[in-house]
Parts: sequence; structure tokens; C-alpha cells
Amino acid sequence: MDVVLIAAVVVVGVLGGLNLLLMLAVLRRLREYDDTWARSGMDNLAQRRFLPDAGTRVADFTITTLDGAEIALRDPAGVSGVDGPLLVAFFATGCPACHDELPRFVQYAATAPGGRERHLAVVSGAPDEVADVVEAVSPVARVVVEPDEGPVTTAFGVRRWPLFVLLGQDGTILAGVGGVSALERQAVSV
Repeated sequence: MDVVLIAAVVVVGVLGGLNLLLMLAVLRRLREYDDTWARSGMDNLAQRRFLPDAGTRVADFTITTLDGAEIALRDPAGVSGVDGPLLVAFFATGCPACHDELPRFVQYAATAPGGRERHLAVVSGAPDEVADVVEAVSPVARVVVEPDEGPVTTAFGVRRWPLFVLLGQDGTILAGVGGVSALERQAVSV
């Protein structure tokens, strides 16, 4: 009887060890696939579902930026005579990925065509929590602070943060991406 019990424990132990090794191999392989997708610029399917589709027209909106400029969908730049898409960046204060992408966005926007007049940063969050984000993006973009369900966030149908959108002069989304590296690739093709 003791021999049968010992044999059963050994078999269960060996099976448990094999299971553990198999699980570690699967996790390593998944990590390799994740790195491959990230290098190719493809977000995972769950993230892509929450990005706006190119060709979608944004709902009408009119907002006033922190520096007093009024921006309306009919004239997305708020400046006459300036051509090219409007770059709209959406950040939320409670979003760790937003804080990771913020310095990359500031660096990209500082050199992107159109300058500050063609860049809009929409910061969602409580007024007492947005100061650091506003301070970072103000030199390179006009800034709007609004709650999570604010007029610009609603007009664009934002369902994830961070979000970077290239908006055509007619209010049509040219590209919507979740990271600055993908934004750089999209901006070249637009």
C-alpha cells in the first residue's frame, strides 16, 4: 500500500513539474510574439478595437483652449491659411500609458509640421490633477482640459487613452493610433 501511495505522489509530482515547464515555455513564446507585434507597429487586437477608424467624420464641436483660442470642427486649426491635418492627442491623468507616452509626444510635436497651431492636446481628469500634463504639452500644443466625457472626447468617440488622431480639414479622421511610434509612421503616409 505504501509503494502505491509513493508511486502516485511521484507521478503527480512529475506531471506537475512537466506542466510547470510547459507553462513557462508558452509564456516565453507569448512574450516573443508580443515583442514581434510591438516592433511591427501592430497593437494587439483588443487595443485596435478601441481606435477610431480612418474615414470616420468627427461629430461637431466647439471648444476654447486654455490660452483662449476657440477651435471648431468647421475650422479645426482655429487659424485661417494653415494647411495640413490637425494632430489631436488625448491624455488622461489616471492612465499610466499616458504618462509613458507624454515625453515622446512632446518630442514629436516639437518637430511635427504645423507647429503649436496645428496640435491640440485634450487632457481628461480632475482640475487639480492635470497640471503636470498641461505644463508638459503647453509649449507644443494648444490645450483643452475636460472631464472624461467632455465635448471633444465625445466628438471623437474616445474609448482608450492615450490616443493620437490626425484630423483632416473636413473633420475626417485620417489616422488614429495608440502610441507615438505608430503616429510617426502614420503621419508620413498622410
